[in-house]
Amino acid sequence: MHRVRTKPTPVLTCPDCSGELRPDPRRPDGSRYLCVGCRGAFRVERVEPPPPPDIEPAGEAPATPGFAPAGSVKLYWRAVILGILEAAYWSMTVAMTVAILAAGGGFWILAAWVRDEIRSWGDVVEYLGGAWFRVESNNPDADLGPVLSRVDAPLLFDAVDVVSRRLGVAPPGQVRLSYLPCCGVVAWGRSRALLVGLPLLRILTRAEMRAVLAHELAHLARGDATRAARRARFVEGLERAVERRGGRLRGPLGAWARYCLREASWLIRPVAWGLEARADRSAALVAGGGAACSALVKTAMVQPLFREVLAFYDPETVDDNLYAFFRAFWFRLPEEIRSAMRLKVLAGGGPTDPAHPPLADRLALLQSYPDHVRGPGDDQPANAFLGDMEIFEQMLHHRLFPACSAVEPSVFHRSPR
Repeated sequence: MHRVRTKPTPVLTCPDCSGELRPDPRRPDGSRYLCVGCRGAFRVERVEPPPPPDIEPAGEAPATPGFAPAGSVKLYWRAVILGILEAAYWSMTVAMTVAILAAGGGFWILAAWVRDEIRSWGDVVEYLGGAWFRVESNNPDADLGPVLSRVDAPLLFDAVDVVSRRLGVAPPGQVRLSYLPCCGVVAWGRSRALLVGLPLLRILTRAEMRAVLAHELAHLARGDATRAARRARFVEGLERAVERRGGRLRGPLGAWARYCLREASWLIRPVAWGLEARADRSAALVAGGGAACSALVKTAMVQPLFREVLAFYDPETVDDNLYAFFRAFWFRLPEEIRSAMRLKVLAGGGPTDPAHPPLADRLALLQSYPDHVRGPGDDQPANAFLGDMEIFEQMLHHRLFPACSAVEPSVFHRSPR
């Protein structure tokens, strides 16, 4: 008896629950698969084979015009030079400050200290014409928002676990609820945290929130939350310090701060754009190009609107908390105004900071990826990820406006008969 060896048929797995995918019997052409575990439906897309190697263009071309590959050698050396520039800024600022103090500036500092104008080393640097700021946060609880547990948001943690498995990264140690309509990943020491913006849970659907989670966890998988994020925080902090000082920057310290800001902004832009393009590709692969595009456009619409509401919100005159007030305002907007806002965002000239590419380039990249077949519940609002949305809205409101939520003591006197 002769045995014939055949190659085993590869088993397709579900991207959501890792269950087995089997062909849909109602589609004999094999264009649709069904999951045995979660009963999700997935469409099969035909992928054209790549061209032969002899006709490929030389060099490594970006996936989309305006983007550079995040792993290219040029961007790697830019990131290295940016790290050297950061170390040089702090060391040269300290050295020049000490030199100015030794040359006679110590008498100015002593006089300012007597007048109670100097309280820290940063005040010394700024009094002599430089810029000093802090890069890392020492109080994550106050800056990043409260920590969520799996009991508080079981569906959110399940979505984070599914996306983490798809990207091949360990889930973050903490999931925090952010005050603003933005998501991100941060790292301090050995801790890794995922930030989920509370206002976005009311605006996005579950499929769109999955795309946002995939984008942020892709940064965590590639180490962007440690090295690249620190470089971005340095450039952002230096830019804010220079803008805050304004015309008070003078002397060698002021010239050094302006020079470092100009060089750092030139270095970080292509690096940050390459990292964002890589994270966008991960979001499109996990959630589909349509969901990633929709999440990106909605986030770009909500962020300036929430800042405007926050600027005009007065907790003394409004009965509802900030998030309930914004939710009511958003859902009462006419569809004509939403369409006008969407068109304005799409026709915008690009980002105001060097950390994010233009929105049009990002959408062009995401639209090149196919859509996924929507499963049950994907079109539902993402607020289902939290157990009790109103309690978290009230909690974050009290943290933003603690004076308004405090109970004032009262004194009662006996009334005369």
